[in-house]
Amino acid sequence: MIFNGIEVMFFLLGIFTAIGAFIMIYYSRKYIFKWYTWVLRIFAGFMVLFTIAWSWSSILEEEPQASAMGLLIFGIPALILIFITRKMILKSEDKQIS
Repeated sequence: MIFNGIEVMFFLLGIFTAIGAFIMIYYSRKYIFKWYTWVLRIFAGFMVLFTIAWSWSSILEEEPQASAMGLLIFGIPALILIFITRKMILKSEDKQIS
């Protein structure tokens, strides 16, 4: 059986989703999260997966400009959400230790 890019993309996105779920479970046992940090973490994870899927599918359809614009439009906000969430987690950890 020959796999084209779409099957490989869905397979790797499934692996990335499973890894992300295991990372969230690991850190949920290590830290105590509030409800809004959970929402931001899950939304940021979906944004990262959406960015990967958008850029990969645009490259498979031979639209490199759409891929680059998708990385800018979806990737930068995903990174910003990740950094904001990380900052909130570290700030709440400092309050719990004191």
